[in-house]
Amino acid sequence: MRNVIRLLFLPLHLLSLVAATRQRQVPTREGIKWLQEERSALVRLDIPELPLWNTEEQIGEDLPSALIFNFTLSHDNRILALNGIPILPLENAYVPPRLFAYQTSETLAQFDNDTIADYNNCPLFSLDYSRIVPQAEDGFQQFYNYTPSLNLDILGASIAGYNALLPADNQLFIRLTLHQVEARSTPISLLSFKLADISLEDRGPNNQFQSPEILKACTAWSWLCPDKPGYPWYQYIYRQNFDEYGRIGSMRRLIHMKWATLIEVYGVAQVAIISSAVGIVILSLIGYGIYRVWKRAQELWQERLGDIDAWTADEEIGGLLADEEEEEDDDDYVGKDAVEMEDWTGSADVEKPLPPPPVPPPVPPKAGESSRS
Repeated sequence: MRNVIRLLFLPLHLLSLVAATRQRQVPTREGIKWLQEERSALVRLDIPELPLWNTEEQIGEDLPSALIFNFTLSHDNRILALNGIPILPLENAYVPPRLFAYQTSETLAQFDNDTIADYNNCPLFSLDYSRIVPQAEDGFQQFYNYTPSLNLDILGASIAGYNALLPADNQLFIRLTLHQVEARSTPISLLSFKLADISLEDRGPNNQFQSPEILKACTAWSWLCPDKPGYPWYQYIYRQNFDEYGRIGSMRRLIHMKWATLIEVYGVAQVAIISSAVGIVILSLIGYGIYRVWKRAQELWQERLGDIDAWTADEEIGGLLADEEEEEDDDDYVGKDAVEMEDWTGSADVEKPLPPPPVPPPVPPKAGESSRS
């Protein structure tokens, strides 16, 4: 009966999967214009909740708009840049790059069919973004065939004091796929790439919008306050959470900020001298501490040896005394045995002084003789 019920509900389950698949948009390559094959391209991304910025009145108008992204490989094809800023691989993973993009009112048809417009006069927005590279990015690793992909999702934008979060579910994200040019099994740091594919994809369940309030709070108890345990540590790059020293609130950023302040106030030379002096003092204290610990250990060792020697001497003396007591006990036992033997046999092995000889009795006088007085 249970199997029959499962068979009855199976079509409903399949229908729900099909409906969910239809609702999710398939990757699209509309709004992508190649400037140079496998090396440079323009990408137009619709931003549903970002109003069109009026540069003259400095206000946002309720009109459709899009952002323009220029992805270009460097001259040696080793670094992928977004609008001139390196984004793969990162120059400094501790301080994620600040990204910018131009806003346009061009429709998709105008972007695809018209000549490339001059976007330098368009509003330039600062971006909050999510950056995901599913493959490892550590330059010291080596892969048989390294084909990294970059998922770039725009989380927020700001201009002239205006800030907007972009949580719309119908907003797409950009996926770029790179292929290595060198032979296989080449270290990542030596690889050059080509742009193999660019597509726009639906956010879906694996790329849900994350607001800054949802993210874990950063405190000085953490060295980096990372979003993930491995390199490059940060996925959600909100400008309010980072500055030129790193993740705001982290211990690493605090140390780097203090160090930069010292250099700014005293100069590199004086800071170097002060650091050397402090380093010498610290090393001296550490060395003195190690010396004191070593001396104390020596003293404890000598005391331990003295205790062992005293204990050994006590054991030897105690053994001698025990032997003497055993000998005395043996003598006592021999004497007692001799006395017991004498009592039983009337003789003893031990010598005793002889009794005095008996005195003979006086001779009585004969008859007729007078006694002499």
